[in-house]
Amino acid sequence: MQKKHFITSILILSALGLITSLYLTYTHYHPSLGGSVCDIIASASCTVVNSGIYSKILGIPVAIYGIAWFIGLGILSWNSFDDKNTLPKLLWWNVGGFLSVFYFIYIEFLLGTICPFCTVVHILVVLSVFLSFIFYKQFYKPQLPS
Repeated sequence: MQKKHFITSILILSALGLITSLYLTYTHYHPSLGGSVCDIIASASCTVVNSGIYSKILGIPVAIYGIAWFIGLGILSWNSFDDKNTLPKLLWWNVGGFLSVFYFIYIEFLLGTICPFCTVVHILVVLSVFLSFIFYKQFYKPQLPS
């Protein structure tokens, strides 16, 4: 796979994650009386997760952290077109996102329900860390001091 294909793939994941996080932020601030489109059953409900006691960290809805994370992912991916030194930063950014997925899955376990749209975000993060790891291994060659 060529470098531009890796970057394009990660940019697409970033855009999809940003859109999903924007939707989750909207539903956090504007909950529908009839539930959201992803309220399937009691054990699969975005509303329960998105408005529960764990829906904020430091008073900020977790979906806003998702927006910031996916914007950061997009910026790092875009910068890696021209700057190979961005690749380690992109990899570590993804590792941080990947680790946060475990926390959010644990919270869903505590609440006894999963959020289908949050699961979409989790899958996008896992795909992104996988691609960035391969991208890093294939294209990053650190310069040794001379």
